[in-house]
Amino acid sequence: MADVEYKGVHLTGIKGSYLFVLLPLFGSILGGLWGGFELWSRYQSMEQKINEYVAPDLSGFDKRLEVFDTQLQEKLKSVDTDVNALKELVADAQESARDIRTDIKGEVNKQEDQIAAIDKRSRSESQETRTIIRNAEKNFGELEMGMLSTIRDLVSDTSKRWDDKLTKVDSQIENLEKKVDKKITKALENPLAAMSKTK
Repeated sequence: MADVEYKGVHLTGIKGSYLFVLLPLFGSILGGLWGGFELWSRYQSMEQKINEYVAPDLSGFDKRLEVFDTQLQEKLKSVDTDVNALKELVADAQESARDIRTDIKGEVNKQEDQIAAIDKRSRSESQETRTIIRNAEKNFGELEMGMLSTIRDLVSDTSKRWDDKLTKVDSQIENLEKKVDKKITKALENPLAAMSKTK
């Protein structure tokens, strides 16, 4: 048997093994009681908040909804009138399209008739055109041969003229170079030029 004293509480005659079982049991009981009291206090504070709750005033929101609803109805009416006007426009456009389609069909038929007539004329004229082209090709070939010979003669004459002119220019350049060389040698052989350099 053992004597146990804890925070002013004195227990006698308790075995050590019971003590290890009783102490956690008492701790659990005390913890459960404390948790229950804490839960009860939170429940009371929550109940007080719920009782004090006042619903917000939504009358302004309701008024705004009414204003929005009236505006929406007015817009829907204007949209209905616009839709009706568009329906009338579409009906008019359909009638105009039908009239245009019949006019176009008539014009297409006229054009087809005219194209058939032109096709007949073009067939007969194409034969004439072919014969004219053949004759023109023959004449062009003869003309081309004559032009080529004329061009060849002109080119040969032109090249001869250029050759003659170039030879003249070359001889003139050579004469000029000789004259310049003579003047340079005279100037270098001049004794007065040497005296002016020494001064």
